[in-house]
Amino acid sequence: MSRLAKLQLIGPVLLALVIAAEEGAAYWLAYKPSSQLAWYLNLELFAIFQQSHAILAAACDVPGLQFLFVAAPILLLTCAGFASRQRLPLALGCNLSLLYACFVAYAWFGLRPATQAVSLSGSVYESMFGSSAAKITLGPHICLLAALIVASFLSSAAAHLQYLRALRGR
Repeated sequence: MSRLAKLQLIGPVLLALVIAAEEGAAYWLAYKPSSQLAWYLNLELFAIFQQSHAILAAACDVPGLQFLFVAAPILLLTCAGFASRQRLPLALGCNLSLLYACFVAYAWFGLRPATQAVSLSGSVYESMFGSSAAKITLGPHICLLAALIVASFLSSAAAHLQYLRALRGR
């Protein structure tokens, strides 16, 4: 297959690996709650998945939900399209990985509860948005989210470029 087809694997594979690592870290923390590394992984590195997990668990509370029903099907669809050399399943897996990475970002940034419920300051901005909603804390979780979004975007762009080249060739 072409380089574009290989580039399309990056987003779904990275998404599946990160979600598998996140689920593994959660099980590790449940198994050994005294581990400082397990706490660090869950609270700092994989913190971006907490809100998306809460949203998905409200609909269906299954252990390993993000991996079993999101990452694994996307990865299987992408690998099946790559192995069978069919463009549609490969492109669909790339676009679904980008969609899920954007959902994780939206759940983390858009749906985080503000820590300040009532503001007594005179500022209209602070009373409307809250001082915590305007702050984005930089850390390893933001780097991980950025890597997921960039890799998924590159995969999706490669899928679109491959379709544009196929249309131009006809």
